[in-house]
Amino acid sequence: MNKKKFKWTDEGPFEFLRILASIATALVVTFLVLCIVTKSFALDLFIDLLTYPTQKMLYFGYVLVKMVPLCFAGLATLLYFRTGLFNLSTEGVFYISGVVATWFAINPNIMTGNEILDSAICILAAGVSGALIALIPGFLKAKLNADEMVISLMMNSILFGIGYYIVLNYLAVSGITGTASADFIDTARLTKLIPKTQVHTGLIIMFVAVAVVYILLFKTKLGYSIRMTGLNKNFAKYSGMSAFGLFMTVHLLAGFIGGVGSGVELMGLYKKFSWSQLPGLGFTGALMANIGKNHPIGVLLAAFGISYLRAGAQLLANSNPVIDISMISIVEVILTLLISSQFFLRAWRSKQMLKEEQKNG
Repeated sequence: MNKKKFKWTDEGPFEFLRILASIATALVVTFLVLCIVTKSFALDLFIDLLTYPTQKMLYFGYVLVKMVPLCFAGLATLLYFRTGLFNLSTEGVFYISGVVATWFAINPNIMTGNEILDSAICILAAGVSGALIALIPGFLKAKLNADEMVISLMMNSILFGIGYYIVLNYLAVSGITGTASADFIDTARLTKLIPKTQVHTGLIIMFVAVAVVYILLFKTKLGYSIRMTGLNKNFAKYSGMSAFGLFMTVHLLAGFIGGVGSGVELMGLYKKFSWSQLPGLGFTGALMANIGKNHPIGVLLAAFGISYLRAGAQLLANSNPVIDISMISIVEVILTLLISSQFFLRAWRSKQMLKEEQKNG
């Protein structure tokens, strides 16, 4: 049996090449911006930006910690995108689920005193609340055909207002000014995974979530329905599956993943709930899903890459006033535009395929 000859113009290798070219282009633009901003030593700063997180385990741990919420947001959003929905409600779900997790984490009457059970209770409570809340835009989309993007953006603001009110009036410590909650009970917090860093066991939960979403999408009948519905809106109806049921299931799963991500973030990094604004994971989740090509492994790699660049910029900004963390947004925007574009490198691919045909013909 003849083995198929490797060609860069094939779908898989070409997508890999496009991603590499997109990354290279984004980094070149970043270097040019550094040249304009610094006027000198731009190469040294650029090298520092790319290598700073590897200089100490503490710094690299910062990368791993920052990638956890990015990955959870990306996983939740890719389920929407795979179904053909542009839903950005992960941001609001993240916030309100964190409020629910906080209610459990500061309540000693509910906690058992066991670290594994207590942290699991808080994270699962966040996941269940996120799943239930996510059903609202799902129902409105499935039954009324409401625009899911508009509904999700409106819901984010509403959920923030409700959550902020709950924290301020029911979870904050009485007699103390501010909007933070009472301290989490120690057993509710996740344990450290790597000594002398902030890396916690939520990193393991993140990898489990990636594996579960991968199995769901590519190894189950439900996952096949999700993927096919994203390609053809009428697939669910023609296959005999209820479109309403599919939409509700997708929202349930995405909300649960977003809620779990919120619980993991809070119980892993924080001593109390102190979010005074939305965490900004709605569009970030879309960014992770786009860069990761709506694939769980791709989202994991995208979360690591963006986290690495953000961490490098943040750490370098602490010692160099020239570096601004917002500079990394340039990389993110360029990556999103190039990777999501259907035209980037398409002309090159067409020319290569034409040459191959002429050679073989």
